Amino acid sequence: MTGTDRAVNTTDPSTVSDPADRIVVSFRSPEVDADGDDGWWVADSAWVVEKMAERSYRRYLRWAHAGPVAVGDEWEEFVNCGCASPEDVVLRVEAVEGGAAVGAATDIEVVPRKAVVDGAVAGASA
Repeated sequence: MTGTDRAVNTTDPSTVSDPADRIVVSFRSPEVDADGDDGWWVADSAWVVEKMAERSYRRYLRWAHAGPVAVGDEWEEFVNCGCASPEDVVLRVEAVEGGAAVGAATDIEVVPRKAVVDGAVAGASA
């Protein structure tokens, strides 16, 4: 899904054919270049990672993005950082393993984009 495409995904992840076993998505601030070396800052990055690692957020991602997925896909999202203060992020698919779609059982790992560019994430390519 692109930043200008805001169509609601109505695909049930349990009906997806060829579901991936695992995908890795990175996050970054929407104001920075995905491949740049400056501006990686996302407010409360550790908090953002913690919130995106929650079961409910990963379940949301499986429903919101159920269907075909490819390395390089980007999704504009936000993370609730508490006290009604959402943090906008861009999620980028860095790796897809064991299938070609986001399904109900797809494991979703979320990492900072900087870690991918620095080569600190196994299986992901900058």
